[in-house]
Amino acid sequence: MDINSLDRQALPYRAANGSRVARTREAIVASALALVAAGAVAPIVRDVAKMAGVSARTVFQHFADTAELYVAVLGRVVGTLFGDVPDLAAAMPLDERVMVVVRQVANRFEQLMPMWTFVEALQQRSTAASDMVVQAYTANHANLARLFDRELAELPAESRERTLTAVAMALAPESWVMLRRRLGLTADQARDELGFVVNSVFKDVPPRR
Repeated sequence: MDINSLDRQALPYRAANGSRVARTREAIVASALALVAAGAVAPIVRDVAKMAGVSARTVFQHFADTAELYVAVLGRVVGTLFGDVPDLAAAMPLDERVMVVVRQVANRFEQLMPMWTFVEALQQRSTAASDMVVQAYTANHANLARLFDRELAELPAESRERTLTAVAMALAPESWVMLRRRLGLTADQARDELGFVVNSVFKDVPPRR
């Protein structure tokens, strides 16, 4: 039997083994994410392993250390942090577009709020985590620029970036956390405040002459 024949026979085993490894890794990340969603700032490996149905040793066979595991979990959180900006018709009135976007981010941020302490704490300890969050914010900045392109184009050049930054700041998860946790607003009240702020940003900037 030649080498190529042996290699072909080994392919199903390799595929099955690779699939098993991927499933185990996914179970570990999903378990750590569930603990973070429950409020854990630094999930304990023992708890992660138990929930995933593996040993602590297995966890460290997939991740070099807890920092690497936490960054993998952060990737899941960041992946849902902003999501895709809805493809809204440019002809839709500003206040209607704002309402749709605010409703979307409010629902998303409300679900992510229990995880926010984990995100903030990990950013301070990990450059990789900090870079990941910065990339997400940068992408969201570009998405908002596209969504409000018509309004931004009507502003003086010197006001466009400042206006876009103000909108991005209002629609950041930190704003939601402040409204909900620090000011004690209900989700509906917080959503209304965000809509008011974003609409006000555009109304308070004089149009280009």
